[in-house]
Amino acid sequence: MKPATLSPRRLGSSFIWILGLAAGLACAGPVSAQEAPASTGEAQNAASPSAQAQLDAALDAYKSTLRSIESLRSEYQTAPESQHEKLHEELLDLVKQGKEQVSAMLGHAAEAYRANPVADSEADQLLRAVARHSVVGHGGSGGDQYEQGLQVIDALVDGGAAADEKQLPLWGFVAAMFTNDFEAADRFLAIAKENGSLASQPEGEEAIAVYKLAMQHLPVLGDLKAMWAKEQQIRADEAAADDLPRVLFKTTKGDITLELFENEAPTAVANFVTLVKEGYYDGLLFHRVLGHFMAQGGDPLGTGSGGPGYSIACECYQPNARMHFRGSLSMAHAGRDSGGSQFFLTFTPTMHLNGKHTVFGRVIDGIEVLGELQRTDGEGAPPRDKILTAEVLRDRGHDYKFEKLPGR
Repeated sequence: MKPATLSPRRLGSSFIWILGLAAGLACAGPVSAQEAPASTGEAQNAASPSAQAQLDAALDAYKSTLRSIESLRSEYQTAPESQHEKLHEELLDLVKQGKEQVSAMLGHAAEAYRANPVADSEADQLLRAVARHSVVGHGGSGGDQYEQGLQVIDALVDGGAAADEKQLPLWGFVAAMFTNDFEAADRFLAIAKENGSLASQPEGEEAIAVYKLAMQHLPVLGDLKAMWAKEQQIRADEAAADDLPRVLFKTTKGDITLELFENEAPTAVANFVTLVKEGYYDGLLFHRVLGHFMAQGGDPLGTGSGGPGYSIACECYQPNARMHFRGSLSMAHAGRDSGGSQFFLTFTPTMHLNGKHTVFGRVIDGIEVLGELQRTDGEGAPPRDKILTAEVLRDRGHDYKFEKLPGR
């Protein structure tokens, strides 16, 4: 069978963000005299030459990659179909390279900003744009990139940017809480209380959604901390044993590696491993992707009503059932013991689903891909993302047998 390929259109949201970011940086000019801070000591105010040089070099490399991407996209549009697969692979390599360059550029920008948070307007504009894009998003693009958002918000808040960007500590609180960095979450929460960003709802639909997330989780912050402390010990024991099954999803937005909780959810894991080995998930859509919530897939019909022709028992009622955190892999169902092939990957710690859906794994690599999946609540444009291939990387070497119940 011919390997699945992607047109540049399938990578559209990533390109929009990359090109938009580059355009903003290209327009950033030098700081004017009015913008420069009053001198409080040469060592304190002078931007680090090495940090600025590294940022400039990273930005130049990034722009070079963007030019190559645009050139390849143009070539793709006019190339014969026989060359599409080759050009597609080259395109994926360039996009991967661009993402790695973005990560490096953000690190250099944060360092340059910390050295001089006012004078370095290029770093300031970059970090602010990335903070909003990573946590809040806009128009169905961005958001749910909490690891990346936390990195830049930390630098911005330390540099005093929250004085005029009031929502920054609130966004930092959400990003830190969802990535289980509760020390940082407490610090950002204190700043948010002090600067008043908790007291009133911000403007803009996306910003309001993040504000509501913060408000919803404040009353259960202590519970979330306790859950995470217990989860950390379980994960430490799992790391020491190093024998849990793993599955690789190659998706239209990148690779996601999953580790499966066979100890607590043997039925769900056996079912999932069996379906993966059969090639069941290859080519299936992420048919329902809701921002600040989850991405659902595994339905052969792509509508949310399909399945493998049987059901399996829920394991979420067991005393050792795992809880939902960011990156959890959980069974979708239409009622108790009705799960089959559909699953969802959580963007946030969906505590309201604990004890209702079986958590049977977690993302161990590629968490950033979750935030890039096309948001959708059904059929229609824009094109939905899909699992290109699913592969069992390792299992425990036994037959994965499980009881099948009547079902769809």
